[in-house]
Amino acid sequence: LKALLMNTAETSITNNAATMPGYLAPISRIGGGEVRVDRALASPIAAWDRATGSGALSFGFVDASRSKTVLSRTVRVRNYTNRTRTFGLSATFRFATDATSGAVRLQLPNRVTVPRNGVAQFTVRLTIDGTKLSAWTLDSGPSALAARLLDGLEYDGYIWLNELGTSADDADPVHLAWHVLPRLSSDIEARPATVAMTDEAFGFPAGTTTLRNRGVGTAAVDVYSLVATSPNLPPARRGGGVAVVDLKSIGVQTYPVPAGFCSEAASFVFAIAVNTWERTVMGAFPAEFDVFVDTDLDGGPDYVVFNGPLNGLADARAVTWVADLATNEVSAFFFADHGTNDSNTVLLLCGEQIGRTAADFGVPMDLDVYAFDNYFSGTVTDSVAGIRVAPLGERYFGIVGASGFGSGDVAPFASETLTVLDFGPAGTNPSERGLLLLQNAARSDHRGGAPLGRDAVRVLVAP
Repeated sequence: LKALLMNTAETSITNNAATMPGYLAPISRIGGGEVRVDRALASPIAAWDRATGSGALSFGFVDASRSKTVLSRTVRVRNYTNRTRTFGLSATFRFATDATSGAVRLQLPNRVTVPRNGVAQFTVRLTIDGTKLSAWTLDSGPSALAARLLDGLEYDGYIWLNELGTSADDADPVHLAWHVLPRLSSDIEARPATVAMTDEAFGFPAGTTTLRNRGVGTAAVDVYSLVATSPNLPPARRGGGVAVVDLKSIGVQTYPVPAGFCSEAASFVFAIAVNTWERTVMGAFPAEFDVFVDTDLDGGPDYVVFNGPLNGLADARAVTWVADLATNEVSAFFFADHGTNDSNTVLLLCGEQIGRTAADFGVPMDLDVYAFDNYFSGTVTDSVAGIRVAPLGERYFGIVGASGFGSGDVAPFASETLTVLDFGPAGTNPSERGLLLLQNAARSDHRGGAPLGRDAVRVLVAP
């Protein structure tokens, strides 16, 4: 019944119709279209995805790191009449720009014959050419409410079943919506993954490894000092009502800033990179990371840094909140850095938000990181405690290529040298084991992408 309603819905739907005529609504907003019960009652057939039962074909979100990605769905067609019917099959794009880009192509048979009171099926193959995709522009922070960005990245349209030998359904043939959201992605691998510090660079002990990009997208690499890791927990039980937010790696980086940036004094921006074993679709829910900061090392937290929505469900753009536990004052200077469908969340704060300035470079503090399900259960699901760090106390520092100090790009199917500097144990973070590389980092007008499980890469330093 649901498939019937979807197959026969009206597809000529626009957004902002009050502007007359508005603009054509994408499939992700309307699905099969606006319900037309009379058409559903009159339809001789219904068609649906054999695997899901849906009256639409969702090819889902795809990390397109290869030149060619092929996906397929099988459509089942049910004939409710007492005579055999044959339908011509065709696939169309919702928007002309999607078709002309050549990034997505659909293949299906020319026709399908359905016996009386019986079923038939056909296969739809969707091919993604990763080299023709646009750069990814979605994020969970400043652009999280910019829905039109999604319109430019998704590909969608309809598959039409027009009965041959009659003109009865020419005006309103049965249809199935189709949709795919491919992300242009890189695929970075570090060889070797453990670096021996046998060289020297800029007067410090150093080691090198090669970052090889096997993907069709440019890798946007940001480098953090790896200060903690956490084992993989069992995943959430389907239907259990709990999101198991599972910590994997924690990295930090200090960015000195001049007077006038954070306050009237010279200061710093401190970045806490949280990498998890599983992804979250958006940066505000359901994964909340609470970083309790003990600035005076007395064993009790003085501040808590956490990601959360700017204004609850009314404005779900993810920001980095800092709460002073003594005064209960809360402030947010930066959006949280999360790329949507991402396992990386970077919390950014000014030193002043935790009572520090540039005068406190090298002064240690303790971090306790808790992973919190802030949407379903309200429970802590993982934690890493007792991470001692200091602003500008990073021991290991990475240079991508010749000039990528702490950040750099690796072109598709290319390689760059990663140089790891060792500033020594004195006055640096004692728990550091190497570097944490985020390969889907933000750039001025786009983001990188990466295959599932490879949003972040660890590069360890040999003992």
